[in-house]
Amino acid sequence: MVIAIIAILIGLLLPAVQKVREASNKIKCGNNLKQVGIAFQVHHDQQGAFASGGLHWNMNRTTSLELLIPPDLSDRPRYVQLGSPTDYQTQAWGWAYQLLPYMELGNLWINPDGAAVAGTSLSLMLCPSLRGPTKFNYGGSIPNGMRAQMDYVANGGTWGNFDPNNNSFDGPLKPSGRKVNLNDIKDGTSNTLLIGEKYLNIKQATTAPDCNDDQGWTDGWDNDTVCFARGTGGANGAILVPIPHGSNGTCGGNFGTAHTTLTTVFCDGSVHNIALTINPNAWLYLSTISGAEVLNGIDYN
Repeated sequence: MVIAIIAILIGLLLPAVQKVREASNKIKCGNNLKQVGIAFQVHHDQQGAFASGGLHWNMNRTTSLELLIPPDLSDRPRYVQLGSPTDYQTQAWGWAYQLLPYMELGNLWINPDGAAVAGTSLSLMLCPSLRGPTKFNYGGSIPNGMRAQMDYVANGGTWGNFDPNNNSFDGPLKPSGRKVNLNDIKDGTSNTLLIGEKYLNIKQATTAPDCNDDQGWTDGWDNDTVCFARGTGGANGAILVPIPHGSNGTCGGNFGTAHTTLTTVFCDGSVHNIALTINPNAWLYLSTISGAEVLNGIDYN
């Protein structure tokens, strides 16, 4: 009888415990994105621009090259060594890699072993409601090997695809070579989405790679790290409002969440929870930096 009563009490308490745990995870997810937003602000303070989205997905990290002069100065230089990583203007790897020095991870940013960098999991880039550190083997890029995944994605604007030369270029994240600073965000930094949770296939998010979850957080301009309000459907594609994580894969560049609302950080560093019932036009307006749209918080919270 006592055992039965205890079992009933546990059954009654379990939902409450799970609710408290999820609330804690939601706060942690928001704190992660807050730190990412701060890193973007510090990057802007020091570089005069936001971090970029990098370049083509299959490119290696971009570094400067230092010529090594042979002892006999009459000879021509015979070899080069790896120099320092280049900045947002020419860096092939994406925004998460470019932010490392501004998240107290400068040693990882400058580590000459690119495979080791790409294979290092970052707790700041993981939503605790979804999964812990997760790595998948990837052989289609440089360097090959294990790639640590992340659960967040940047706002590339209204539409785009994996080609850094064929996008709307109207979001706060643009490919390397296209500068975005605070003066460019004419809609207001408090009205423009910067980073949010990425849609993932929850059936395999911890066990196998997917089209938008395979190259990891160092990835350049690709759907692993950049999403669009209209996905990859082009300028006239359907608006893809954020959705809950599901059991289907996607290459469409969707935002999605493990929570009841989408956790995001805006360009001013403020964290917002976006309702999954958001009006599609309001979601589209949040994606642009200079569309001259008028938004109120009630439109998306």
